[in-house]
Amino acid sequence: MSNYALITAAGVGKRMQGQMNKIFMLLDEEPIITRTINIFHSCDAIDRIIIIARDEDKDELKRIVEKNSFSKVKKIVIGGEKRQNSVHNGLLSIDDAKADDVVLIHNGVNPFVDEKTINECIEATKKYEAAVVGFRARDTIKEVDEKGFVSQTLDRDKLWQVQTPQCVRYGTAMRAFKKAFDEEFYGTDDTMLIERLGKKVKMIECPYENIKITLPNDLEFANRLLRDSHIGFGMDSHRFEKEEGKKLIIAGIEFEGKGFHANSDGDIVLHALFNAISEGIGDHALSYYADEMCEKGITDSKEYLKVILKNMNDRGYALGNIAVMLEGKIPKILPKEDEMKASLDEILRIGKENIGIAATSGEGLSAFGKGHGMQCFCVVTLNKK
Repeated sequence: MSNYALITAAGVGKRMQGQMNKIFMLLDEEPIITRTINIFHSCDAIDRIIIIARDEDKDELKRIVEKNSFSKVKKIVIGGEKRQNSVHNGLLSIDDAKADDVVLIHNGVNPFVDEKTINECIEATKKYEAAVVGFRARDTIKEVDEKGFVSQTLDRDKLWQVQTPQCVRYGTAMRAFKKAFDEEFYGTDDTMLIERLGKKVKMIECPYENIKITLPNDLEFANRLLRDSHIGFGMDSHRFEKEEGKKLIIAGIEFEGKGFHANSDGDIVLHALFNAISEGIGDHALSYYADEMCEKGITDSKEYLKVILKNMNDRGYALGNIAVMLEGKIPKILPKEDEMKASLDEILRIGKENIGIAATSGEGLSAFGKGHGMQCFCVVTLNKK
């Protein structure tokens, strides 16, 4: 089974108001498309990359591929009249694809997708047949009628802003595109065509930084994000103790249940947060500091976090926002989510509105989902002061 990345770069980009194709506009002194290709090229799960481009851009893309030794790029395919035609051309260009092969369709101007999101999208597609990434709507959304009056207010909890990659098994994609063309239907995204087959598409949450660069201010924001800000990613996991006796501490809050098997209090949220900040500023992993502190009897993870926060401050950075994702069958996180945010804000002083916490059981597929322990992923933005 192979995993193909189709990177779409055949759009005109009229809204960018520039003379050149926006994929060649500079993002931190390199073309946007270079950064996008590099993310997929560096991802071990991706076997081959196909770029879908305008004919007039083909030579420049070849130059970028050769200059950066993007050996996974196997073809540069000319796009069609609309995006749907372009993606279809990319699908048709895969000569030896099997029905169960996974195809990731990604916008060339979404340069901030991360490897974790790519991998989760692939795994979900293997299990559910199709997946799409996005982030939860932050604002209230209202539906307006043709006369400009509000007809209803939509339930924000059910609304997601879709991005790419959009991922589907090859055989399913070919059936979906054929049905759409046969019925002269053009969708606003690729997974709409999958939905029209009666298939369910799995939603995968991605970081808010995974934006599509469409307008001039998007490019300005993206450059500022790279120039003035860093993004850090951290994780931690622990199994539960076999016996009762140790307190279960998560985000500085005590939960009911057996504590984590660790030399410290084992607070996976604070440990993942430490590693995320440390990665963002190029510092050492948690163990570099915590092992020595544990030997001195310091087992409160808040004390470890203070160390990396000081280092962060000394290097001229401040926390922007943090996103925490927990996986585990137990304990239930939602009842104490607000208390956890308050606990984190007491240490971080960034405002509870800048702290996101979500949890999943992972449908019981992993040891964490079966209740043997918990794992935590954390993403942070670090802004130059």
